[in-house]
Amino acid sequence: MLLANFTDSDGALWVYAKDKPVRPSTPDNECRECDFYEYELNGRKTQNKFENWLAGIEGEAARILPSVSRREMLDPQDCVKWSTFVASLFYRTRKVREQISNAMLPKFREQVQNPDYIRDLQCELLQRGELRYFDDLKKEAEELLAKMEESPSFYHVSALLQQSTSIAQTLLTRKWDVVDAPPGTRFLISDCPVTTMEMNGHLGTPGPGFNKERTIVLLPITSQKLFVASPHNCVWQPAATPKAMESINLLTVQFGHKNVYANISSSEVQALVDREINRVEFGKTAFVPSAET
Repeated sequence: MLLANFTDSDGALWVYAKDKPVRPSTPDNECRECDFYEYELNGRKTQNKFENWLAGIEGEAARILPSVSRREMLDPQDCVKWSTFVASLFYRTRKVREQISNAMLPKFREQVQNPDYIRDLQCELLQRGELRYFDDLKKEAEELLAKMEESPSFYHVSALLQQSTSIAQTLLTRKWDVVDAPPGTRFLISDCPVTTMEMNGHLGTPGPGFNKERTIVLLPITSQKLFVASPHNCVWQPAATPKAMESINLLTVQFGHKNVYANISSSEVQALVDREINRVEFGKTAFVPSAET
């Protein structure tokens, strides 16, 4: 639905990858992967639970997107639906799975091996009126750890709903704007399309956590329009300056994992991708589990 807004007049989506020739494709071809949101635990499969949930979100977002593009005021229910869509676009990506999930694994392994972690969990459950034995909780935590070690997709998909909801709630506290591209320019989009930055004076730092007070969240919604959720004291002009446009596209490429998409074949975009793609690494230079939310 979103990538269709980045195709050329013939419906081609131009795909850029590091050190590879740019190639034409279609949104449908770039978005298909069988059972990406499926896993099995204790003999039970998800039965497309998460895929169906995401499909519902996408359907609502498709309905709301024209109003967002036109800068129309949304009713509270549509605000929740749109923020959930933006949040899920970040968390559902392969980059989050491969980088954040892998970074979380050693942290969770350390927690499981610490008796205080199990005792704190036991105490928290008791405060909710649920009495659980220490050995039972430890066994369950070890089984969960084993599942995470066996398959990174388990942690990623099982946390999808909770993490998307958390990010969406943060987006609802921000001021929303839509910024136009300057004439003759275009926004790029990547396979990790939601980006964050924090302004320190005139300099932007990429990859702060969503809950940080000065975090700005950006999502290209067409080749000509950019959705922005920022602190209420941020002022955005209706159209980006050429310099700001370069910075935004640079951030998009640095957040990209494997692919960047555009509505044009361009040697300049290819050079940018070759030089900058995946410079922002989750769990290392951004969204560090011990420090970021």
